[in-house]
Amino acid sequence: MITVLSGGTGTPKLIQGLTKIVDQRNLRIIVNTAEDTEISGLYVSPDIDTVVYTLAGIVNEETWYGISGDTFSCYEMLKVLGEKELLRIGDKDRAVKLYRTLKMREGWSLSRITGEICRTLGVKAIVLPMSDDRVRTVIHTEEGDLSFHEFWVARRANVNVKNVTFENLENARPAPGVLEAIDESSLVIIGPSNPVTSIGPIIGVREIGKKLMKNREKVVAVSPIIGNAPVSGPAGILMKALKYEVNPVGVAKIYRQFIKTIFVDKSDHYLAPEIERLGISVESADLFLPDIESRERLARKILEYLNERSS
Repeated sequence: MITVLSGGTGTPKLIQGLTKIVDQRNLRIIVNTAEDTEISGLYVSPDIDTVVYTLAGIVNEETWYGISGDTFSCYEMLKVLGEKELLRIGDKDRAVKLYRTLKMREGWSLSRITGEICRTLGVKAIVLPMSDDRVRTVIHTEEGDLSFHEFWVARRANVNVKNVTFENLENARPAPGVLEAIDESSLVIIGPSNPVTSIGPIIGVREIGKKLMKNREKVVAVSPIIGNAPVSGPAGILMKALKYEVNPVGVAKIYRQFIKTIFVDKSDHYLAPEIERLGISVESADLFLPDIESRERLARKILEYLNERSS
């Protein structure tokens, strides 16, 4: 069994590659929920939805958000009526979010709802929210505190960041099955998602962090940074604000307590000695993932590492 820690953009591409060579039933995906929000009364869990849609084969690969071929009639009509939503939500995607909201009002946990959505959409992997407790990302800027989506979507990250914190993270407990997934897996992969706001909250859940440290020998990370820039998203801006180098060394420093090995892009292999001084081994691969072939190649490379380590 393989467990993957995931946000909502880079890691789903790796997950897509893994599903080409690993039976979904052997995958456990622990997903960030600190970017969950409410839009027009709906409970939106963007990273969970992207992971589930990826596993179901229906994700919109142009945006890595929402459902492929979706329509936006509800969104457009709301705009006509003067309600401009922060996130552009498609009609089918909205139905999933409405279902989640209705079930939460009935008292269902986020993990139970996620399992039911997966079952309905034919997903065989087990998708686990990092926690059923609400955690909220707060971006502290010179212009005040912003939610992640206010920072990234509304402001396009065009604001000076002072710090990043996570409301209620200290009280959050792992969702059912999360700790068991880490213990029972032969390999735990921290995927190439934003190390600050996507992976940071997951490893920041106290019991999850402790469990990863206990299992450090089988935990690997894939750098979301190639050269001095993230492949996508605001990881570079946020890492810089937290005084980390925007390169694979900075990523390794964030994860140093939790990982045995980090995969860096082959162009960044020259950084290996600096990373190895942190007590982390380095593997090189092509981390640019523009298509399914490159995603499958990276997945195979990681599994080769697992086989070599096991032999």
